[in-house]
Amino acid sequence: MITLQRMRKNSEFKKVYSEGRYYAEKYLVLYSIKNLSDYNKVGYSVSKKVGKAVTRNRVKRLMRENYRLLENQIKKGHDIIFTARVGSADAEYKDIKKCMESALIRARLLKK
Repeated sequence: MITLQRMRKNSEFKKVYSEGRYYAEKYLVLYSIKNLSDYNKVGYSVSKKVGKAVTRNRVKRLMRENYRLLENQIKKGHDIIFTARVGSADAEYKDIKKCMESALIRARLLKK
């Protein structure tokens, strides 16, 4: 069973943005909505306001790696989007990790 599914379609992102809940942190915003499956679909969004392509890709890599490490602790059956905020360009790995964990706890998506 594949546990990691990525969101790729604009319609999937729009549904989560419009119907889901959001939890804002210093460096990122988490959007989530329940889906009817036994796995999570994850999407990452980094605006051009964050920086040029190299910076945006670095921020996405940091978010993906942190999610990968937390994946086993996250409840299944949700569509989740992590959107980087402008200050995330200067953030380090541990800063992104702290914000991601905090947002997941607030969203009640982290298993205890």
